[in-house]
Amino acid sequence: MKESIVIKNLGPLKDIFIEDIKPFTILVGESGSGKSTLMKCIYLFRYAFKMENIKSYLKHSKISKSPFRFHIDKRFKNSGLDEFIKPNTVIIYTVTFDNGEIVQIKYADKKLNRTNFISANNLHFTKISFITENRNIIPLWASNSASLAGAYLGFYFHEVYKDFELASDTLKTINLDHVGLKFVVKKTNKGKEYFIESKNEKDFEIKFKNSSSGTQSSAPITLISKYFTSKFDFEDAFNRSVLSYLSSVDRLTDFRPVKNLSELNKKIYIHIEEPELSLYPDAQFRLMEELVKDCFNTNENDTNLFISTHSPYIINHLNLMIKSFEKNVDGAAKYDYNKLAVYQVSDGKLQDLMVQNVKLVNTNPLSDTINAIYDKYNDLG
Repeated sequence: MKESIVIKNLGPLKDIFIEDIKPFTILVGESGSGKSTLMKCIYLFRYAFKMENIKSYLKHSKISKSPFRFHIDKRFKNSGLDEFIKPNTVIIYTVTFDNGEIVQIKYADKKLNRTNFISANNLHFTKISFITENRNIIPLWASNSASLAGAYLGFYFHEVYKDFELASDTLKTINLDHVGLKFVVKKTNKGKEYFIESKNEKDFEIKFKNSSSGTQSSAPITLISKYFTSKFDFEDAFNRSVLSYLSSVDRLTDFRPVKNLSELNKKIYIHIEEPELSLYPDAQFRLMEELVKDCFNTNENDTNLFISTHSPYIINHLNLMIKSFEKNVDGAAKYDYNKLAVYQVSDGKLQDLMVQNVKLVNTNPLSDTINAIYDKYNDLG
C-alpha cells in the first residue's frame, strides 16, 4: 500500500507533493514554515481514509447506511486548518494498493470527493494518533481533571489525552530510558495517578506533574508509542466503535461481516510534533532510538511514524541509525534508508534531504546557523 498527497494553497503551503509517504517521515524547517500544517493535513486525510474503510466494510457486510460520517468542514475547524483554506485550495490524498486498486480523497472548490467503495481484499482497520506539542499540559490536566469539567484545550490536546488515558489503562510501568527514569501508573483512592521513579532503585518517587519539563513532554510520547506498537487491541477498538453502534440501533441481526477482524489489514499511524521539547541533546537522540525500536525494530503492529522537528541532533542521529541498519548492529536502533524520508519545508515547498548515491540524510541545511555563528566569531578576530 502506497500513500501520496498533493497540497496546493493551504496556508503557508503553496505547492506540496509527496509521491510516496514513507513509513518513517520527518519534516524540518523554521517556525511557521508549515511543518505542523502539513502533518495535520496528512493526519486529517488519513482519518478520512479510515472512515472510508469502515463505510466500505459495513457496505460489504450488508449495512448500507454507515453511521460514521466525515464532515470535512467540521474537521478543518477542529484542527485549526479552516483559517488556511482559500478558494483555490486543493488537497488530493491517494492510496494505491498492491493489486493496483486506487482510492482517492480530493478536496477542491471547498468540497470533498471520494472514489467508490474499497474492495473487500484491501480493507484496512487503522488507529491514528496525533501527539501534539502541548502534551506537556497532560500531567497538570490529569491531576485536576475533576475540577476542570467542561474546559477545552483544543482538538489535538484532547485527542492525545484520550490516547494517554487509553495507554495508561494497560501499561502500568514503562522505562523512560532517554532520561533514566520510570513512568508508573497507580490506582489510589483518588483514582488513577501518575508518578516518576528512579529506574534501577526506588531512590525517589515524585508525582508526574512535579517532574522536569523534559520528562513531562517526553513521557506521553513513550507511553503512547509503546502502547500502540505492542499492546493496542484492534478487536476491542472495533467492538467499541462499530459493533457497539450496530447494537445500539438494533442492526446486529443485519450484520453479515464480509471478513473477520483478524483477516483485515491493520495499521498504526503515529504523528509527533517536536519530540525534542525541553530535552537535552543526548536525551533527544535517545528518545528517537526508543521510538525507532518501538515502532520498527520490536513492534507487534504495522506502524508508520511521522515527525516534525527543529532539532539538528535528531536529524544527524538518523545517519547513525541508517549505518547501524546497513551493518546490522545487534541491539542498536536501526532503520532502512529506503523506508525513510526527510524533507525541509521552506517557502511553501519541500526539499528532499535524502542523498541517494551515498544513502545519507543531508544535514547541511541544519548546520547553517552554527556555521554562521562560527564565521562571525572568526570575523571578530
